[in-house]
Amino acid sequence: MYYAERTSVYEEHQFYTALRERIERLVRRYCRSNDDDVEDLTQECLLRVYNNLDSLRDLDKMEPWLRTVVRNAVFSWYRKRKCEQEVYSLGLETEHEAAPYSIPEDDLLLYFVLQEAMQTLSESDRQMFELRYGDGLSYREIAQQMGLNEEAVRKRITRALARLKAHPIIQSILMEGG
Repeated sequence: MYYAERTSVYEEHQFYTALRERIERLVRRYCRSNDDDVEDLTQECLLRVYNNLDSLRDLDKMEPWLRTVVRNAVFSWYRKRKCEQEVYSLGLETEHEAAPYSIPEDDLLLYFVLQEAMQTLSESDRQMFELRYGDGLSYREIAQQMGLNEEAVRKRITRALARLKAHPIIQSILMEGG
């Protein structure tokens, strides 16, 4: 009996360790900030996931659910930082407070629009796209990692980019800016 309980505790620990690592990678993808902020956001997201894990009925949908939890937490964090920035601009900050985070609201909005548009891509195309443009890997490195040939990766990323450009919201942004 004790061994079974100990094993399940160990397996649960492994599950949450792996989950924390996955959440941290997602936070780093959404938030380009210092390590302390990433750590805080990772902890916040892990708590949200832990408290709402019962609501996840289909484990196959865990990955999109995690992305949504992280995206919402990061967006809330940016909104909070924007409010702090407004307080700083009014001169109401105390002397010991650090400088505010600065991210243009339009850039943040475009970022979240792009993330939503990327949900229209298949998981493997999205992964290749993120490896190429998010992590800066070459086509060759992506091909090796995905077990594909380099030309196939190049074509799939090119098609994924075309699909993103064809997304209605992105089209309207391109029309306004162009």
